[in-house]
Amino acid sequence: MMTISRKSFSLFCLLCSSISISLHAQTSQNSHTYFPRKYSEQPIITFKECFFNKTTYYLDGEKTNPKEVRALLNSMQYEDFEFLPIHRKKSWGAGIMLTGLAVNLGSIAYLFTNEITPAIVRPWYLATLGGGIMQFTGNSLIRNADRRIQLTLNDFNAYHFSGGTNAYLSMDVSDKFLGPQIDFYEGPMLLQKHQVLSRFQANDEAFQLFERVLKRQKVSTVTNIVNSALGFGVMFVAVGFERQSSSQNNLLIPMTLTGIGLNIFSGNYERRTRNLTREALYRYNYQ
Repeated sequence: MMTISRKSFSLFCLLCSSISISLHAQTSQNSHTYFPRKYSEQPIITFKECFFNKTTYYLDGEKTNPKEVRALLNSMQYEDFEFLPIHRKKSWGAGIMLTGLAVNLGSIAYLFTNEITPAIVRPWYLATLGGGIMQFTGNSLIRNADRRIQLTLNDFNAYHFSGGTNAYLSMDVSDKFLGPQIDFYEGPMLLQKHQVLSRFQANDEAFQLFERVLKRQKVSTVTNIVNSALGFGVMFVAVGFERQSSSQNNLLIPMTLTGIGLNIFSGNYERRTRNLTREALYRYNYQ
């Protein structure tokens, strides 16, 4: 009886120990990973910036909507990401930006329907300045929202890619003096241009897309320089002429129209460049 009792006791201790180890392993896993299931079972979330600052999302290449993306992120993570509030912030930014554009277009109509005199130019200039500030504010809100979305999806997809063990290329967009700049990261490490090139050369298709990105970035830089010069030129023409003159009449409206057109062109061009960069990263990381 004593022998059976000791064996039973040993088996009982062994069973308790196994249960304890199993529970500890589950707790450790849950505390160090976002996902309750294997990372390979999670879909890859990608997105594209579309016209009028709309965002289109994809799960493994299939088009989806922001609510489904939010549900997926929140089901896989213990922290509730404020995904839809970020989208509302982006919508507010788009509304402010479009209002500023409307103010600028209205100010041009004001110039067309009135004789250009200093008394007309001053209110026009103030309206144009206010519209420009609104556009800048709206664009800042949009870019901030896109950046937060991008960083969140980077974390999600990086873990899906490697379970948090291998290098993963991602992008981040920051505002610089000459316009938005795309930075590349390998994990947490910021890459220099030659390092990015060396990474992409390992994948021919991704490298070809990245070469197109580099060419488009050069065009964007030139466009932003010209746009800034036009802005200073319009300010000089509007403020620098104390009296009505033929030079002011001949320059003010064409320069303003060119500036607005260049703004619209550069915004769409940079949006397409960012989408192309995301496609190159997708090809590099997953194909």
